[in-house]
Amino acid sequence: MTNSFDRSKGRPSPLVLIFFGLLFVLGLFIYDDYGISVDEAISRDNGMVTLKHVANIWAPSFVAQDPTFDKVEELATYHDRDYGILFETPVCLLERLLHIDDTREQYLLRHLMTFLVSFGGVIALYQLGKRRFNDWRLGLLGAVWLVLSPRLFAEFFYNDKDAVFMALFAVATNTGVRFLLRPTLGRAAWHALACMAAIDVRIMGVLLPVLTVSFLVVKVLHGEVKPQTALLTGSLYLVLTSALVTAFWPYLWPDPAGNLGQAFNNMKNFRWGGQVFYLGESMLASEIPWHYALVWICITTPILYLLGFLLGAGRIMLQFLRRNWRIWQGEQEMQDVLFLALVVGPLFAVIVFHSVLYDGWRQLYFIYPAMLLIALRGWLLAWHWRPSNLGLLSKQWATTILLLTAVSMGYVLFRMVRAHPYQNVYFNALAGKNIENKLEVDYWGLSYLRGLEYIMSVDHRPRIKVRGPDWQPIELSVGMLPPAERNRVEVVHSDADAEYFITNYRWHPEPYTDRNEIKRFEADGLRLYSIFWMPQSWWQPN
Repeated sequence: MTNSFDRSKGRPSPLVLIFFGLLFVLGLFIYDDYGISVDEAISRDNGMVTLKHVANIWAPSFVAQDPTFDKVEELATYHDRDYGILFETPVCLLERLLHIDDTREQYLLRHLMTFLVSFGGVIALYQLGKRRFNDWRLGLLGAVWLVLSPRLFAEFFYNDKDAVFMALFAVATNTGVRFLLRPTLGRAAWHALACMAAIDVRIMGVLLPVLTVSFLVVKVLHGEVKPQTALLTGSLYLVLTSALVTAFWPYLWPDPAGNLGQAFNNMKNFRWGGQVFYLGESMLASEIPWHYALVWICITTPILYLLGFLLGAGRIMLQFLRRNWRIWQGEQEMQDVLFLALVVGPLFAVIVFHSVLYDGWRQLYFIYPAMLLIALRGWLLAWHWRPSNLGLLSKQWATTILLLTAVSMGYVLFRMVRAHPYQNVYFNALAGKNIENKLEVDYWGLSYLRGLEYIMSVDHRPRIKVRGPDWQPIELSVGMLPPAERNRVEVVHSDADAEYFITNYRWHPEPYTDRNEIKRFEADGLRLYSIFWMPQSWWQPN
């Protein structure tokens, strides 16, 4: 590696293809390792409702011939009809076309499709980094950092809301940068298509059209784009985006503007009245302090990336001040400002609007690729710095940075492998100790499947009565067991009927002192779940 990342390195190295090839194969091998999250059934319902609605219009026989649709609600009366469905509905369509009726196979299909979309997001981040730094190596480093983000990596396989939106948002950011660098009708059309995909998954995707038009206007004011070109391409982009968003979101069809506005207002202050466990206190999600998202980001992102982001963001702000308030100077700085806006804007919005957030910062995952691009800017700044008063270290500074980076990344990889498939409970050193007493750990309920598998392995009776917490049903995880094991489990809803009680401690972080713990499972040093034998049961495990 030379002492400059400023010159183009020509065609990407075979290392890029090797990395993405290995990542793709890895995903195909491990996508069925993960449990099922509490939201996946809701996501599937959202897709099935819209699929039924559209099929009844265009192909009613498709619905009439499939009894699965008999229990599916109508879109007009469905509670969550304002959810984006561009991912959910095609996956449900594929499920029904393949006649997949087994619960486990249905959700494994969803896990596979979630990974494939997330894989596309990693590619988009690579392209963004390669373009911004004019070097495939930095693009590849950014892609590796995204993969070596433990929580995000795990959610690539089951988070069909936030991880999918993050990936599509990265793709749309990629097309947006291409369009802003050289506005053409073709690039406007591709960006409109990508923005539609992001918006029709999560309404927060509307941030991209706002920034695209705003940056296009500034480029005109800077004299970087001719007004005629901006007007023509910008108009096509806005018209096409609006048309595509409406066309691919059936909820909008009756009243496109009104329903889009209603969806945005609903998401801005989401209708979730549950509690979160934050810094040792239980509180309503609607009453979280302003620093909730910031703290979660700081304690769940590898420290290397946080340091790089702080350096990069500081550099971008300093450049802004040195330009006498000119927003940017040149194409690279324009991209930096865009990436910083994609991070700061949403964070500022959730604080100002006092938005409902829960389950960590997953509703803000879409800002993470931009964070990593800014972190690359900071890393490059540190690598280029040449201290003059550090003796031998001054002469070997670049090598030292590379070594520290490799060690940090290697440590993150080690923890990911050790915790597999529970990388979602990763915390960095800033989280401190006794994390279970301060923060939610397995809020998704993914570990219930592992707990049920353990019970099946030690108790071979033909019928086993299991109970989970009332607020987090375990039926979803039972459905992920192989059919033969699934049929042995009877889910009961009272202690008097239960032989086993299994919990991930969500909304009950305190110990269960009135029950006999027979198994506790940990990942990355954190408690995930416990299994208790119910003493009033006639059955006593060995």
